[in-house]
Amino acid sequence: MATARATGRIGVTHEWGVLREAVVGRVIDFRVPEQLGAGLPGTLDFLPAPTRSRLPEWAGKPWSEADPEGYGRAVAQADGLARFLAGRGVAVHRPRELTEAELSAYGREGDRFSMQTFVRDPMVVVGDHVVETALRLPARFKERFGLRPVFAEAVARGARYSVMPPPAPFPLKEMPTAAGPFLEGGDVLLFGRDVLVGCGRGGTASDRAGARWLADLLGDGYRVRTVPLSERVIHLDDGLTAVREGLAVVCREQFPEGVPDPVAGWELIDVSLADAVDLLAGNSLVLGPGEVVVDERLTDLAEALTARDVTVHTLPFDAVTVFAGGFRCAHHPLVREPAVNNAAGRYS
Repeated sequence: MATARATGRIGVTHEWGVLREAVVGRVIDFRVPEQLGAGLPGTLDFLPAPTRSRLPEWAGKPWSEADPEGYGRAVAQADGLARFLAGRGVAVHRPRELTEAELSAYGREGDRFSMQTFVRDPMVVVGDHVVETALRLPARFKERFGLRPVFAEAVARGARYSVMPPPAPFPLKEMPTAAGPFLEGGDVLLFGRDVLVGCGRGGTASDRAGARWLADLLGDGYRVRTVPLSERVIHLDDGLTAVREGLAVVCREQFPEGVPDPVAGWELIDVSLADAVDLLAGNSLVLGPGEVVVDERLTDLAEALTARDVTVHTLPFDAVTVFAGGFRCAHHPLVREPAVNNAAGRYS
């Protein structure tokens, strides 16, 4: 469902192009897997510390029962983001609710860990090419189903559409060594013809095979580069927001081999690894060059951005970030106005 009828072509080239159309996630209820009552496996270390401590207590319960206040606020905050964008004239789509059959896919009976909040990951839009990606976490495989109406509309408007090979299901404990290729939208950042793909050392999201698959799909017109990530983070965008050309928010600690080009030569606003993981401080929503949405808890970040002539909007999102996703994770652009280099007149 979209808030406004968008009929133009799909197109995204840069992280900071003016946002005109996007998908925004929805919060759905789910049952926390019972096996988490014995403790969380190391494969889930990317979750914020408060969530890691509480999930064993929630095991076997629906989120709405285990934490009714938090669940209700998460629903309101995700819906609030959609209303905020729609109020600015952005055409907003929401994923279709998953059916009972879809909710039961890729999981044991009663293990209904299902999300539709972080729509960044099950898809990637590069130029006019929409890609249905291959998520690594088995419980998230099913998220693609709720986005297929969006994909179908994009194709009807002239977009190219590709589907990655869906991964075979596997036990959660085997996630770091599972066979890909895996590719998740939170690991993909666009800088014109340069595309960065994060590859975490923890083996929880995208892998090098997924980056190669994307490079082969896009062809010689693009330069796809892998970026090694600390095992403490799940995605590249946990600690990297390109606010405009020449300015970015970064968590240096998530880059074991250093901040990648082209961002390395920019002016950088630093956030700590703790804030990147627990508060998603590096995961803002870019509305256009020099205009962003940040979590209202991040007052220091908002002040640092404002001091650099960035227009900052703050919204509550603390109830959503408990599951390791922030504002960038909760939306995926379908149309951004092309970013233009004032000196050259265009980007290449």
